[in-house]
Amino acid sequence: MTVSWQKVFSTLASEPLREAYARAILGEDVSARSREFSKLVESGLLLSDGSVNDGMFKDVLGSAAGARPRGVDRFFHEGRLDGLPAGQEDRLAVLEHLADRLFPLDQELDEPAVNLLIATVTGDIPTLRRALVDFGFLVRNPDGTRYRRAPAG
Repeated sequence: MTVSWQKVFSTLASEPLREAYARAILGEDVSARSREFSKLVESGLLLSDGSVNDGMFKDVLGSAAGARPRGVDRFFHEGRLDGLPAGQEDRLAVLEHLADRLFPLDQELDEPAVNLLIATVTGDIPTLRRALVDFGFLVRNPDGTRYRRAPAG
């Protein structure tokens, strides 16, 4: 059973229930007070055998935490790149994702336009631009003034 933090707090907001819970923590039997006992069990603070649910707080905190991002999303915070991953496989996945996300196919862009697009995801424009070129996701004209997305494959 997953217990919500709201249920735990609302239960502990009641002085009689707090006192009963404190007695249970101290090892006293609180099952004789059926109303309080059932509320403490319902909230997840006590188990049905009257023992204190030691893992409840950890479970509540774990369920309150948001789902961890997966894939390339784990390298972004609020849509911005936290930094290029150290691992080669992750780095390539992030760069491919950014190339697909930022740069239109079959369109040449000048460097200011490329920088503007890169600035939407990072403050370190030169490093990301260089990585996109070095890893083959962007192709730079020989004179260095224009860029285009590299063909897939």
